[in-house]
Amino acid sequence: MASARSSYSDFVLDSLRNHNRWLSARTGGRQADFSRKNLEAQDFSGQKLSRVRMVGANLTGAKFVKADLTEADFFGANLSGVDFTGAILVKAILRGVSLKGSNLSHADLSDADLRGGVMMDASGKNSIGLKTTDLTSCLAEYATASRAQMSGVDLRGSNLVGAKLDGAQLFGADLSNTDLSYANLKNVDLSGARLQKTSFAGADLSGARIKDAKSDGTDFRGAKMAEAVLDGLDMHGCVISEVAPLIGPDAFPAHIAEIFAEHERWVLSGGKQGRRGELVGERLNYFDISGRNLAGIRMVNCKLVGAKLSGTVLALADLQGSDFLAANLEGSALLGALLDTANLERASLAKARAGSIAIYDGQGKSTGRHQATSLANANLKDATLDGFDINACHHPVAPKAG
Repeated sequence: MASARSSYSDFVLDSLRNHNRWLSARTGGRQADFSRKNLEAQDFSGQKLSRVRMVGANLTGAKFVKADLTEADFFGANLSGVDFTGAILVKAILRGVSLKGSNLSHADLSDADLRGGVMMDASGKNSIGLKTTDLTSCLAEYATASRAQMSGVDLRGSNLVGAKLDGAQLFGADLSNTDLSYANLKNVDLSGARLQKTSFAGADLSGARIKDAKSDGTDFRGAKMAEAVLDGLDMHGCVISEVAPLIGPDAFPAHIAEIFAEHERWVLSGGKQGRRGELVGERLNYFDISGRNLAGIRMVNCKLVGAKLSGTVLALADLQGSDFLAANLEGSALLGALLDTANLERASLAKARAGSIAIYDGQGKSTGRHQATSLANANLKDATLDGFDINACHHPVAPKAG
């Protein structure tokens, strides 16, 4: 924060100070108004900016990481490429804005208004805002937009994996090539929406209205659709099955297939052949890696949403920070595995083996040391833990559970 504040102009710094005084009802306080200001690349991370006014402002590339923007007014602002990771945007006004390429991961936009909107400035000569709010190419994994007003928005090419949009109004929106896998879309209104190559794999669409939506290669595999209204939806343009999609080994990218194969050679030869696998930040969503011996592999900050790892040997594997949303880890061997900060929300760990395991050196001799399965700061919300001994795991900070 010190470096961010040192870059503020006197106007911005004074405005922030006075706004904080205003929020706490102290003498001399004044609501901050940055309307029509050029604040490109400004860093407001962590700031308390509830009810701030930024109408028509240029905030291209700005940062609002974990900022409190409750009821903030961004009408018609340019928010392209802005980082809103973890920000609070509850009841914010985002009408007619451009959020193209922005990062809204883990942000809370509950009850926010993102409809299109255009208004004239005070001179009556210049307009502010867009008729269609631009949310194209956004990264919004695990964002919350419950009951948000999003009718007619352009969400093409955006990533909303695991997002919570229950009760949101998205009628007439364009969700072409948008990934809503495993999202909570209960009671959402998608009437008349464009759903070309949209993925709802594993999503919960219970009670959703998808009436007269335009389908074309729309993926509903594994989606829950109880009491969903589908009148007028062309089912011929949809892919529907009770099981979520899986990508078999034959369809793995060549470099991924080679890493797994070389790692298994390394394990089976006791390190004499092949090489230890190392995957950092790779996208392995829906990969079927079941039954393989990946003991000791390093698979850090990887995306394994909906992946199948049932029966996979992952003893002493480094899986820290990886995303296992709704993954199948049933019967896997997780002895000594490091799952610190991993996301295991809705994952199945039924009968997976956890606990301590002995560590051997390169010559196969015991080091006298042991390593336990670690779940420090892991997210286990709504995970299936039947037959999984969580008490055998090391987790100094209690893992989040549903």
